[in-house]
Amino acid sequence: MGVDFIKDNDIFDNGLAEQLIVPKIIEKPFLDDGKFAAPRWLVYPELDPYTIGWRMGYGEDYAMNEPWHTAEFNKLFPKPQNWSFDSRKSDFKRMPLLGYLWRDYGEAKYSQISGDVIEVNDFITFEQRDLEFRNNHFYFKSIEHAVLASKYSLFDKADPIYTSLNALKRGFELTCDEIDYWNNLKYTVLLNACYYKFMQDDSLKQKLLDTGNKSLVYISDDEWGGKDNLLGFALMELRDEIQRLYENENLIDWEYTEYLKHKNPYENPQERNPNDRQSPEYMVVSSTLNQSKFFARDCNLSDELADKYEIGQVITEKAFVDATDKIGGMATTHRYLILSNSMADLSQFEKDTDWGIHTAKANSKFKVLDICKMNDKTQILLLQLPDGFEDAFSISNELIAQRIEYSRKLFKNCLSKKIVKEVSGDDWLERVSFPLGMDDEGNFF
Repeated sequence: MGVDFIKDNDIFDNGLAEQLIVPKIIEKPFLDDGKFAAPRWLVYPELDPYTIGWRMGYGEDYAMNEPWHTAEFNKLFPKPQNWSFDSRKSDFKRMPLLGYLWRDYGEAKYSQISGDVIEVNDFITFEQRDLEFRNNHFYFKSIEHAVLASKYSLFDKADPIYTSLNALKRGFELTCDEIDYWNNLKYTVLLNACYYKFMQDDSLKQKLLDTGNKSLVYISDDEWGGKDNLLGFALMELRDEIQRLYENENLIDWEYTEYLKHKNPYENPQERNPNDRQSPEYMVVSSTLNQSKFFARDCNLSDELADKYEIGQVITEKAFVDATDKIGGMATTHRYLILSNSMADLSQFEKDTDWGIHTAKANSKFKVLDICKMNDKTQILLLQLPDGFEDAFSISNELIAQRIEYSRKLFKNCLSKKIVKEVSGDDWLERVSFPLGMDDEGNFF
């Protein structure tokens, strides 16, 4: 007798891994002319846009290998309606499982039956249990299973993973306010349950498309059929969505798509899309830069030492690195402009000085992002790399480009600013006089 629970495990948890026979895949590492790699929402339709499955799960490789989406691609392959939902902009304060709104207020697209009618009971019912389907790590036995798990977990009446379907069908007591709240969301939950069910079953999906543009009705005595016909209307809306998503499927190179699913994205990092906001690298870069500030370290470098720096180079400084948050005009020929989120603020410990001193620990790594020369001054832009995440900065992206552009504007502006006397005196300039990442002879550490 099977266990009547939503499963939250993969095949490697059930002891069958050793029995798997993986067929040899003939790799096609090139894209046919005029074709596109499939959008990720068609490759893994069970995953929503925010799941960690794109970053630390089985969708990560494809998300990282997927070619950069051009304007043409975005026009040919629109995102699913439920991928556009932003809970931060929703009027609903609490969203259920499968509560991704397709439009404001969760309103249905269809509410009237007209013309020729097809009964959907011949190929799908609310309770039908055939092939399981999933959303992220949640497994469902039927549309009913998904809807009830969403309903009762919304009000903390049931666990969406461990509460059995039989218990969900028996139901849990809800207040009048809870019932009213659920009634505003139940169509959306039903619609998404249908979406995940049909998108993961090609045979069922084709049966729905074969209904053409006819009105669909679901025959039942409950709210999902009858005069409300919620399931029928949901399937009509889903049919429109599937037609929209697959309109240009003939332009997809599925063999190349399959190759990208299994390709190691770390073998050739230069091939990855640097601006993929779902990629782990982009998120590391974004988190680092959003918490970073600029610090200045002015000094006089010889041309021989200054010319050794190259954009893209990663240097390691063995000593502690002092810099200031007082950024003004330059009394020296060179400036290290350091972008960092981890420099320690030591200004509170200063005595008889007002340097605004901040210090990076010894053996810190810095990446040279830019070298800018104006008049007789030179600015070397350094990004302090977070420990353990250096590889995420192996390629540049739009966020880094924005910081480079800003640093150049800052440099130009500073050339006309007054020199900050607190950090232009002999004591400070002596403290920060040595070149970073190299010894006095110009040998990099």
